[in-house]
Amino acid sequence: MKHLSRYAMIFILLTLCSCAYALQAKNANIREEFDQGVKAYNKMLRWREVENAGMLYMDPALRDAFMKSAEEFKKRDVIITDFRILTSECLPDKKTGEVLAEFDYYVLPSNRIKTLTYRQNWIYLDTEEKKGWQLKSGLPPFD
Repeated sequence: MKHLSRYAMIFILLTLCSCAYALQAKNANIREEFDQGVKAYNKMLRWREVENAGMLYMDPALRDAFMKSAEEFKKRDVIITDFRILTSECLPDKKTGEVLAEFDYYVLPSNRIKTLTYRQNWIYLDTEEKKGWQLKSGLPPFD
């Protein structure tokens, strides 16, 4: 009987360890997807693919407002020369992420470089319709 209890305890411990490992692996995948999405989104802004960035990454409820900002961005001839990710925090358990990015840009016809800080709030969706990271923050004002 004592041996049976030991085996049961070992089995329970192994099961718990495997569940913890699976959760850790899932969280690592979510973090990797977050990093990839953040980089891709910001690169799209850098290369003036603002509409595509909005279609791929913007929360559908906020997409119309984002597209209006994207149109204004293009009309004003905002040129982003560089961007840097200053901070990036991914919280897989809460399905949220936050990024602080910095953009160097100019607005034609001026060639004076300005710098702007852009806080991005992200959420992770895991539904039948959509799985992945979506942005909850619109474009900042490139003045």
